[in-house]
Amino acid sequence: MLIRTPLVLLASIAVAILWGCNSNSQGTLPEADFFVSDGQGFTLRVGETAGIQTVSAINIIRFSGVLDDSRCPENVQCAVAGFATVLLSVQSALAITEIQLQVPPGGTAQMVVEELTIDVIALNPAAEAGIEINLLDYAVALRVRQTSDLGIT
Repeated sequence: MLIRTPLVLLASIAVAILWGCNSNSQGTLPEADFFVSDGQGFTLRVGETAGIQTVSAINIIRFSGVLDDSRCPENVQCAVAGFATVLLSVQSALAITEIQLQVPPGGTAQMVVEELTIDVIALNPAAEAGIEINLLDYAVALRVRQTSDLGIT
């Protein structure tokens, strides 16, 4: 009788572990405010996230904000065009990567993170003379494309 009790306990623990592993592997999507297709353009406001499904995984992009903005205002003659530094967080199958992109006025920027190419299409609002932009008013227009394969199946 004493031999069966440890075996029953051991079997119960094994079943609990297997059941727990099985319940976590049922393919739930990572949390995002919305999901887009590979190569589709979309806009994120500060704090928003988008999920991009590639062949290898679902990647999450978060717009964390603008670190600084020295873009030359529209309709103003500037000696230097300046730029805004956009902070994005990219969660891929392998890691979470914080990236900073320098976006010129009316310009675009591009960065490769693992299997993804991230294009900044626009940063809004545009700089205006004499108007300070509230940090929560920024929105970044992006296009994210899978440009390589990590080989994860």
